[in-house]
Amino acid sequence: MVTTTLKVDGMMCGMCESHINDAIRRHFLVRKVKSSKRRGETVIVSEEPLDPEALKRVINETGYELKDIL
Repeated sequence: MVTTTLKVDGMMCGMCESHINDAIRRHFLVRKVKSSKRRGETVIVSEEPLDPEALKRVINETGYELKDIL
């Protein structure tokens, strides 16, 4: 399993977290995804590494900004 942590700017509430989680689930094969507005991050567990450019595109399309991938 691969754990990918995204630093995401712009999440303000629980619905923001849900928007990010739903977008990730729609575009990638993931085992688990959890976002935290308080920490400004999304943690993804997948079987394979995820494409950084695709992650950036998907997050930015939701109206949030991907700041970093850890």
